[in-house]
Amino acid sequence: MARGQGMTPRTKATHRVALELEVVDDPDAAEPEDWDLEHLLLAVRAGKARALRTIRGLVIDSEHDRLSRTLDAVADDLEENLQLHWLASAKPWPSIAWTLHPRPTIEALVELEQLAVAIRHLAARLHGEGL
Repeated sequence: MARGQGMTPRTKATHRVALELEVVDDPDAAEPEDWDLEHLLLAVRAGKARALRTIRGLVIDSEHDRLSRTLDAVADDLEENLQLHWLASAKPWPSIAWTLHPRPTIEALVELEQLAVAIRHLAARLHGEGL
């Protein structure tokens, strides 16, 4: 089928994924926290590492992200979590309430909201400074 006859062109996108791994201890090998992609692939192929689950949520690249971008991502993640906790506190939503135990107190939620605002403000200031 030629392009333009119902086919959409494929686009590439970059995604960040965090994995939880089960790793066979090897005192002579690099620590898993220091692995690059090649180390990870070799460990998986050799059976020395096994992916247990994909971690959902914030994935930051502190080596390559600007500090302001990192803080904005932290604020986004914090605000998203706060919304879930406020929703669960307002009414016992069975579908999400079980994932939020133990729940923070109302006072802690208010403090977390203030923290998110402060982080967002600092991120904007750092962005203005080119960081």
